[in-house]
Amino acid sequence: MELTRIWEVIRRRKWIIIQALIVVTLVAVVGSYLITPSYQSSSKILIKKAKKGAVDLGSIGLSGLSSVITASADVDVNKVLAASRPFIDEMVFKLQLRDEEGNLIKADNLTRAGIVYTMKGRIFPKPYIRISQYQGTDVLQIKATAPDAQEAMMMANTLAEIMVEQNQAQVRAEHRNARDYLEGQIRKIRKDYNTGLHKMADFKKQHQTVDLKTETRLVAENMAELLKEKQDNVTSLAQARAKLRSLKDHLEKQSPEFVSTSTLKENPHIKVLKKNLTELRLEFAQVTSELTERHPRVQAMKQRMNKAESELKSEIEVYRSSAPGLVALNGEIRVLEARLEGINAQIDKDLESIEGLPDRASEQANLDMELKAMPKVYSSLLDSMYQNGMAEATTLSEIRVIEPAVKPLSPAWPNKTANAAAGVIIGLVFGLGVAFIKEYLSDTIRTAEDVKLLRSTAFIGVVPRLKEEETPLISGRDPNDPFYESYRMIRTHLHLIEHMEDRPLQSILITSAGPEEGKSTTVANLGISVAREGKKVLIIDMDLRRPSLHTYFSLPNDAGVTDVLQSTISFDETIQPTRVHGLSIIPCGPPFPDPGALIESDKTGEFISQIRARFDLVILDTAPLLVKSDALLLARHVDGLVTVLESEKTTHHALCELRDILAKANIRPLGFVLNKYPVQKGKYLYHQSYYGHRGGELSTSEGSVWP
Repeated sequence: MELTRIWEVIRRRKWIIIQALIVVTLVAVVGSYLITPSYQSSSKILIKKAKKGAVDLGSIGLSGLSSVITASADVDVNKVLAASRPFIDEMVFKLQLRDEEGNLIKADNLTRAGIVYTMKGRIFPKPYIRISQYQGTDVLQIKATAPDAQEAMMMANTLAEIMVEQNQAQVRAEHRNARDYLEGQIRKIRKDYNTGLHKMADFKKQHQTVDLKTETRLVAENMAELLKEKQDNVTSLAQARAKLRSLKDHLEKQSPEFVSTSTLKENPHIKVLKKNLTELRLEFAQVTSELTERHPRVQAMKQRMNKAESELKSEIEVYRSSAPGLVALNGEIRVLEARLEGINAQIDKDLESIEGLPDRASEQANLDMELKAMPKVYSSLLDSMYQNGMAEATTLSEIRVIEPAVKPLSPAWPNKTANAAAGVIIGLVFGLGVAFIKEYLSDTIRTAEDVKLLRSTAFIGVVPRLKEEETPLISGRDPNDPFYESYRMIRTHLHLIEHMEDRPLQSILITSAGPEEGKSTTVANLGISVAREGKKVLIIDMDLRRPSLHTYFSLPNDAGVTDVLQSTISFDETIQPTRVHGLSIIPCGPPFPDPGALIESDKTGEFISQIRARFDLVILDTAPLLVKSDALLLARHVDGLVTVLESEKTTHHALCELRDILAKANIRPLGFVLNKYPVQKGKYLYHQSYYGHRGGELSTSEGSVWP
């Protein structure tokens, strides 16, 4: 929203703002004197940082207890504790704080927070407590508020004393708990140490061992020797088996045709048989060279040779299974296998013994560790017991009052000066808010810029608002008067319309959206303005239901339009001259039961046509367009229609209805006049706008036209 627009809203709604400012300020000032005063007093307490706990059990794995003992020195914790129900209830009981009914005040009512409760407490003062921390420090402030100054001081000091006492009691209780815990741990250590000694003795007796480490070393050394022996035996066995396979292959290759030298040496019988077979084959070869195959000698030698070969083959087969080397190798292999089996059995036995060693060693190590650790823990517990006793004997509170509360000399609330200033500010803001909300919710038309719904219609003038005591006619005014000038501007715009559309405007109908928006005043003053140009002007009161045009000129309403339309008299008899030269008037005349029927009659058109021939300009005043349809009926008989809208009365909704009605009737108004526009002193609206011809339509330099 522009600054000028904001200023216009403030100026227009100034009484709302002034009333709100006065009412709120008076309420704040009067309330400050009527409200019961509240007094405020505060005490300050220091939360000392906790030192390393006197009972430091962290080194022996009991750090949890140490943390419990030092937790009470936390500032945030003490802030919560100070506002807790037990502390507040104890303070209430000591001071015997009671409500209106005589009952002890509940802790929740003393510590309840929130804007609503705070404001309620200031209007209806009641005791309450606030705990706050000074930022970046370990200091807490206890602020007490009460209707009585002495009571406020005692509340702050009593709660501080309770915090000191409770903290000291808490620290002592924690030391007592630590002492009981330490005594229990010492008894437990003693019992556990005796139990550990008995377990170690039972362990050695059960496993028949004295030094488990030495036994483990001997078993490991014996296992290493067995593994080496097993490796040598496996190697020898593999070699013997390889020799056996080689020997068997060699024996398999022997036959009567091939016998190895080693076989001949080891078996003389095979050697003899091989020699006899060889000799027979030589002899057979010699005989066959001399004799035929069928010769008896040849046949006999062949039989002897076959027999010798069979005997040699049979002997070779026997030798294959009973060769000395074969027997020796088989015996060696059996010996090696038996020895390997014995070694494996010994290894399994040692492994079984070794598998049990870790469990026994682990069990013995655990027993040794427990027995070695217990004396150290026992000694630490005795030292902690001594330290705890010393700390308990010298226990001091970790909370210290550094500034006790004092009795306030003046009330903290209400602050009359601050309340008055706040009342002024709040009243001004509230008044502005109401003013702008009302402005935002308002549906009325205030300026020409607000009229943007009807298109192709010119904005032809703005008429300033008159004071109630001022005369509505311009006939008795100075021509330089803004009110007079506004109608001259309307007249000028009508001349421009005549020039642009190249058609004379001999008859004009003036209507409005609703009643009492200034259409009759516009008819009278426009008639006066045109008549002063030297033209002959006639104004006719066609508002047959609420005629008022004759009253502007103090003329009788005995005869008029109703008589002419009923043909009881001629229109010449109804024309009455006014005091303005060139201006005449035809009043409404006596009332008629059905005015609409008269206007719808053909007589109306004839009447207006006859009048137009006698005058330079005829201006008709008719009923409001949104109230009656008279204007639509009369618009058919005139050259143009002008609509009057009242500033801050005619609504946008009415303007929309007006647009729809004219559009359906296919009527294009000449323009509109914004009447009763509120103008600031020294500033005239008609000086703020410049009217010109643009694209066949009238517009203003401010854009405040009907686009």
